[in-house]
Amino acid sequence: MKDVQSELDNRGIYLHGVGISDLEYPIIFNGNHTIGNFTLLVDLDKNIRGTHMSRFVEVLNRYHDNLSEKRLLEMSIELRKVLEAKKSYIKVSFPYFSLRQAPITKMESYTKCDITYEIINEEVRLYLAIPIITLCPCSKAISNYGAHNQRALVEIGLKLKEDISIKEIAKYVENSSSGMVFSLLKREDEKYVTEHMYDNPHFVEDVVRDLSVFLEKDDRVEGYKVKVISYESIHNHNAFSEREGKAW
Repeated sequence: MKDVQSELDNRGIYLHGVGISDLEYPIIFNGNHTIGNFTLLVDLDKNIRGTHMSRFVEVLNRYHDNLSEKRLLEMSIELRKVLEAKKSYIKVSFPYFSLRQAPITKMESYTKCDITYEIINEEVRLYLAIPIITLCPCSKAISNYGAHNQRALVEIGLKLKEDISIKEIAKYVENSSSGMVFSLLKREDEKYVTEHMYDNPHFVEDVVRDLSVFLEKDDRVEGYKVKVISYESIHNHNAFSEREGKAW
C-alpha cells in the first residue's frame, strides 16, 4: 500500500515534535496497576512529510505492562530507532497508590500521589504532587488553645542523574511537614497524628526550606523545583512558597 507519510517534502521545514498526545493506557509501574496519560513525540526531518503514528502505540505496547524509570529510558531509545529520529520525548502522568500504616494501630490503607515522568532523550525529569498537613507556628505561639492546621500540597520537580524511588521522596516530604494525610485512622491514631502536628509546626516556607536541605544533599538530584500550597482553614486565601535549586 502507498506510504504517504514517507513521501518527500520540499518545504524544508524541520519539526521539533510530532507524534501522539493524551493517550490513556493501562500501565503497571513498579508493580502498581494504574492508568497512564501519554504524550510520545519524536523530531521530523525537513525532507519527510509525516511520521508513522501507529508505531508510537506499537512501541508502547511492548513496555506498558512493565514500566519503571529504566524502562522509560529504554522506550525513549526504541522510539528514536523505530521512528528513525534524532530526538524523542515521553511524558506520562498517572496516579500512584501506596500502602501506608496508621501510626499506632498499624492498620493499612492506600494513599495517592500524582506522578509525571518526562524523558527527553536520556534526560529524566520526575514530578510528584503529595498531600501533607501544615500547622501554623504563629497560631500555636499566640493561642491559648490549639492552632489552626490544614491540608497542603507539595509539588516537586526533579532533574535526575540516577534513579530515585518515589518512597524515598515521600519520606523527604514527610520529614519536612507537620504531618501526612491518611485514608484510615482510628481514635488512637488520630490522637497521635494531631499531637505530632502540634509538636511540628511548619509554615509553607519551612516545608520548602526543609525539603531543599534534603534535595541539596542528594547527589542523585541534578536540579529541583519545590512548590508548596497550603489551603488555609481560617483565611480566604492560600499560602504559597517555592524554590528552584541546583541546575534546574
